[in-house]
Amino acid sequence: MKERWITLALAAGALGLFYVLFFPKPQPPGLALQDGSPLSTDGRPDGYLAIWQWLGKEHIARLSLRLQYEHLDELLARPAGNVMLVTMPQRIATRAAELNALEEWVAHGNTLVIMAALDDIPGWAVASSDPLMIERLGRLTGLHLKTASSAKSKLPSLTAGGLQIRPRGEFPLLKGVRRVSAQTYLSRDWRARNAHGRLPLELAARRDNNDPVIWLERRGAGQIILCAVATPFSNAGVLRDDNAILLANMIAWSRGPGGTVVFDDAHQGLTAYYDAKAFFADPRVHATLGWMVLLWLAFVLGSQPLRALRPAWRPLDETAYIEAGARYLAAVVRPADAAQRLIEDFLDWLRARLRLEAGCSADAQHAIWQWLEGQPAVSAAGRRELQACYASACAGERVDLTRLQNLLAQLRENLK
Repeated sequence: MKERWITLALAAGALGLFYVLFFPKPQPPGLALQDGSPLSTDGRPDGYLAIWQWLGKEHIARLSLRLQYEHLDELLARPAGNVMLVTMPQRIATRAAELNALEEWVAHGNTLVIMAALDDIPGWAVASSDPLMIERLGRLTGLHLKTASSAKSKLPSLTAGGLQIRPRGEFPLLKGVRRVSAQTYLSRDWRARNAHGRLPLELAARRDNNDPVIWLERRGAGQIILCAVATPFSNAGVLRDDNAILLANMIAWSRGPGGTVVFDDAHQGLTAYYDAKAFFADPRVHATLGWMVLLWLAFVLGSQPLRALRPAWRPLDETAYIEAGARYLAAVVRPADAAQRLIEDFLDWLRARLRLEAGCSADAQHAIWQWLEGQPAVSAAGRRELQACYASACAGERVDLTRLQNLLAQLRENLK
């Protein structure tokens, strides 16, 4: 019993070490699980289900994108006049090839609305921290963004209440919009300046420090709208102030006839393709593996012997070896060759008894056959049958080995 407990402890330790070193672990539940995620299917405060349902009531085409950006053209009914809502940071990082496809898609006459958690950091953004978000935003928008954490080595500061945003002028996008608000859990100081010679249009700014928050930039035949807050269009945020009006203006101004409003759900974890990271992050996978390991340990340690039983030694008799050799020869030797060999052994035995010279010449064999004719112990029928079998064997014809063996045994017995 002691050996079983030691084996169980060592096996459990080895499996635990393997699990710790090689298996990704599910993220601990946090704010993202409490308030939701920016998905078109999430009805919690941070989701986009309210917008999704509103578009359906207005009979506006909508699409939950669950593939990479390269598949946009094949999923949309029209190549231009579409609007896509992208929320950053993303749980699944965008690849370089996807950014190229996204830039081409915008340049062909589509609109990209980016809701980036820069002035606000909701709970899901903390769980989906993306260190390359600033770099991707700079590539897409042409803005050089620099946060205080990288410039002054300061940590984000806690803020209370909401963030108020006001328009900076009269624009079609801001028609009827007097105030936009965002729920701020955390905030951080950051700065934006133009880069690569691009001059994005500043549409709105913060009320407290007048820093720009919403930009518009033309890109080929399309445009990019960047919001430095991520929560205005969430289920909880769209009901505040004029947030819904701003969203309606964006869709009405950007969407062409027959265009589709696309929600980028794929990069927030809702994918239609296999994602190893999301698979191993599912707690059900780890629970299933744990139960399988426990059942395996219980089976091995409970019902299986720990040491193999050595069978008692049983020597084989001579007949077993003879039988094995005979079976092997019967499988590889032709019956005609075996018959010829049996008869020649019988003739050699007779030659030794008659003290004749060894050899297989015709004269020697003729002398043996003549001697057999003069033996009263050998019947004429038996001698003729033996000669016929020998002729058939030399000709390569099949011979009844059982009958031949019985005949030779009878002749040996009679000639003794």
